[in-house]
Amino acid sequence: MDLLNSGKVRNRIKVRSVILALIVHVYLAVFTLGISLILLLIIGLITNSFINREMVEASSNSNKFKKNFPFKYYGQIFGSFQHVFSHSEIIEKNLYLAIESELCDKTPINTLETVTITDIDNDLSETEGRTFIRASSTNTSRGTSITIVLNQARYGKMQSIEWRVLGGGFIDRDKKFNLVAYSVFTFLFWIIPYVKKEHDLLARVRTIYPGSFNDIDVITQIRCLHDAVFNAMINELERNEIDTSELKAQKMQVMNITISGGKVSMGNVVQGAMNKVSNAAKGGKS
Repeated sequence: MDLLNSGKVRNRIKVRSVILALIVHVYLAVFTLGISLILLLIIGLITNSFINREMVEASSNSNKFKKNFPFKYYGQIFGSFQHVFSHSEIIEKNLYLAIESELCDKTPINTLETVTITDIDNDLSETEGRTFIRASSTNTSRGTSITIVLNQARYGKMQSIEWRVLGGGFIDRDKKFNLVAYSVFTFLFWIIPYVKKEHDLLARVRTIYPGSFNDIDVITQIRCLHDAVFNAMINELERNEIDTSELKAQKMQVMNITISGGKVSMGNVVQGAMNKVSNAAKGGKS
């Protein structure tokens, strides 16, 4: 996963960001007799090391997490949907095959791959891994990656399939610079939640480019992926004589999704928080 691939976007530290940071820290150094610069050096290095560690783990396609954010390296969730049904036979494999066939036939996705995502939370008596099916689309021309992740579960005679589409931005050098440069002011606000695995630090330095053309490209991929999965599910469930009226209604809601300036909004979809991308700069919990 190339987190620095910004496509056509010039990914650089902006001159005004450097000038503003210099002005702030010069004034602060004068009032604190230089103590603030020592704090900036220490806290800035700590912040930068945390960011670099997150980048290395994401670039190595790490599938391990602690407690929260199991899909954080794929980006922010654009929409998460779950459909529950009852059937006398387990049709998990058939559903996956139908979805893979639809995606490969209708989109540039070539194959679905199985990944095991493991919770290595220290509070657990032992680590726990769960299997998911993942497929990645091609990046937009402005560096936004789109990934779809699916999983199925059973509860008695009930079966469910859940999928989520995630959008990942590139590492914004200007955001990273600002986070480090002003870390002396913000460090105490995020370090404890970060250590407790309740804060996604990487999301604070990733950018889903907020441009109209990128919005068009992203929304096209999202709608196509959702549509393909819905169609495959509806066809397979109907082939097994399972009622799909609720699923068809849910599909209509999904088509209400819109994106503006990198922010996601959807119609009256009942599941999931549908404005995750707008929360990316805050590093909020997914």
